[in-house]
Amino acid sequence: MTLVKTEIAQDGIALITLDRADKRNALNTALRRDLIAAVASALDDDTVHALVLTGAGGHFCAGGDIDSMAELTPRTGRARMKDGQRLVRMLHDAEKPVIAAVEGFAVGAGAGLALLADSIVIGDGATIGFPFFRVGLVPDFALLHTMPRRIGGARARDLLLFARMVAAKDAVAMGLADQLVPKGEAVAQASARARELAAMPPHAFALAKRQLALAPQDLDQALEQEAMAQSLCFVGEELAEGRRAFLEKRAPRFR
Repeated sequence: MTLVKTEIAQDGIALITLDRADKRNALNTALRRDLIAAVASALDDDTVHALVLTGAGGHFCAGGDIDSMAELTPRTGRARMKDGQRLVRMLHDAEKPVIAAVEGFAVGAGAGLALLADSIVIGDGATIGFPFFRVGLVPDFALLHTMPRRIGGARARDLLLFARMVAAKDAVAMGLADQLVPKGEAVAQASARARELAAMPPHAFALAKRQLALAPQDLDQALEQEAMAQSLCFVGEELAEGRRAFLEKRAPRFR
């Protein structure tokens, strides 16, 4: 039985739902590997134009399953981390839009999972938290990489070192999440955002995502990457369609 459900809508939006609701979708080996398989399948499917990640039972993800850590050794712990990092790299490097729809708890590795998305929609009453130190662990799931880029080094330092729990409204105010919606409406709004991003020119979008992932960088590096990416766009069908749409005074159709 799979612990992840995938629904692909006719408009090419893949809704990927962590489905271990009795444990608030805490990540154990089975859920982690089912999620890796689901994300890989969606990214490889040409009919999928964007991904929405969410959790069943009113929660996004309660982090790593503490019970599953009881018998870990340095060797098996490292193997567990490398397994999780496959998912981190997959989402970080994804060229398709990825939107997180957060309800309830997104804490620990669950917060890390959410912050790997391009955009985070959060329901009122939800919490993004970083309680690693409270259980004797260090932040993982790339949080030391993603958080400073989202909210700045000083604020990321405060949230991580003091093991803060952040309410939805405060998360949006500080840039930790992007849009606050009424409780229960995160998936609907995340899907709307996914459709909006899926309508963007996919090749240009992928190039821009990659450049954003490589920041910060100095001006010379940024300009060189910009020149390489734009030169590819100049000769692509996406610009041709964009120009036709502009001249014909209509919305472009990139797919």
